[in-house]
Amino acid sequence: MRNTSVFRFGVLAVGVMLVLGACRRSDGTPPDAVQAHLRHGVLYAALEPDETDYFLYKGYPLGFHLELLQMFCREQGCRLVVKDGGSLREQMRMLGAGEIDILASNLNVSASREDKLHFVHPFYTSRQVLVQLKKEYLHDSLLFVDSLAQLCGRKVTVRRNSVFEEQLHEKNRLVSEKTENELLNAVALGKIPYTVVSDNKAQRFALTHPQIDAALVLSEPQPVAWAVARGQDSLASLLNRWIDSLRESGALGYLYHKYYELPHRATVRSVEAGFRKVDSVNLKRRKHHFDRLVEEGLLEADDSAFVQKKHRAGKGERHTRLQISPYDNLFRKYAGQIDWDWHLLASLVYQESQFQSHLVSKKGAVGLMQMMPATARRYNITVRSGEEEQIRTGVRYIKSLYGFFPDSIAEPDRTRFVLASYNIGPGHVLDARRLAGKYGADPNLWYGNVESWLLQLSKPEYYTDSVCRNGRAYGKQTVKFVKDIEERYIHYKNLVP
Repeated sequence: MRNTSVFRFGVLAVGVMLVLGACRRSDGTPPDAVQAHLRHGVLYAALEPDETDYFLYKGYPLGFHLELLQMFCREQGCRLVVKDGGSLREQMRMLGAGEIDILASNLNVSASREDKLHFVHPFYTSRQVLVQLKKEYLHDSLLFVDSLAQLCGRKVTVRRNSVFEEQLHEKNRLVSEKTENELLNAVALGKIPYTVVSDNKAQRFALTHPQIDAALVLSEPQPVAWAVARGQDSLASLLNRWIDSLRESGALGYLYHKYYELPHRATVRSVEAGFRKVDSVNLKRRKHHFDRLVEEGLLEADDSAFVQKKHRAGKGERHTRLQISPYDNLFRKYAGQIDWDWHLLASLVYQESQFQSHLVSKKGAVGLMQMMPATARRYNITVRSGEEEQIRTGVRYIKSLYGFFPDSIAEPDRTRFVLASYNIGPGHVLDARRLAGKYGADPNLWYGNVESWLLQLSKPEYYTDSVCRNGRAYGKQTVKFVKDIEERYIHYKNLVP
């Protein structure tokens, strides 16, 4: 029995510890001075959920600062672990305690913060603006503020631990635990009269909420930057060189435009194509592949029309930003049967089908869990099976995969082997474990050990080795499969309670 309090991929107070080998610079040389910060090839960052910097769109993590962190880690060859530390005060404590390497929340550089943090080169500058309803939307025009003098004596609601709290006089502020976006919405709905945010966020919000006014500027332009702990000069230097290169290449300007100058709908438009797919093949070739699947007995003759109908009906499906998918309650219901956190089950299903219950792949895999034809027949699952039946049966199949691996394998590695088996089959994972044991690696560890030997199974000298029983395997997709599910799982836990 797996203990869920220990499992959850180690995302506890300290975060995830993944062994991926040394982090390297893009020129291939190991930055020895940075090794103390990029521990075991993992970069730990604190990032606050926010509708521009870190948010979820139909199960897909997005955000200005999230994309920047992902770009930096790709260049350095490191894994990213994002932690939501709650308040800014807690995030600063985590940085000082060495629990994170970078504080990547939307930080304005201020004199009081520079005493405690080492800021790297800024990404942009922003000014603080007062956000209120326009005069025509107010029941009393005297509530409208158009000068600093008029602000005197009025209460302004600001986010706790924000730079705005620091700079507003105590008599003028009401401190709230709400996020900036929640405060903006409260102003737009007339629930509070005023708040203060950065001008770029106010301008983006105004694209879809024309009733708000953000013309009154309360500060000079202030840099917005990431911070590392005091004394971490080598990591700061590495980040500064990378930020400068982003600015020179134009990549930084592109990301700023995407997240701060376009409305939310336009920002996520590039993600939409992935949610429109009905099959894993080009739409023009769909009929050919359905015909082939029917000919091979993998689909019924009228399943094609059924899938088309389901696809058209599914176009109107929506779920809130407080959900990962329309099936969250089902994930909660069945994840406990395999001692999984439901966020992990959701991440697996997103990886397989992007939450499309009617999906049929070119190999005949069906439904939310994308069960291959032989497995689907064994469990009596078809493309017409209901969503709950698909999830319940997928969980039964996952439970069966645990039987291939001994209880002596510690979590979370045993579950990583199960995830890999779900993708490529347990036989190849067992072969990779045998190779790992034979050639001096640890057959009970995934990262840097069994995953490395799974990649070798595409080479004849290894898949023909006497310890292997299941032939050639192409493990690159499986290695990425496990990595993507694990990374997305962390985001799901951060962004959806």
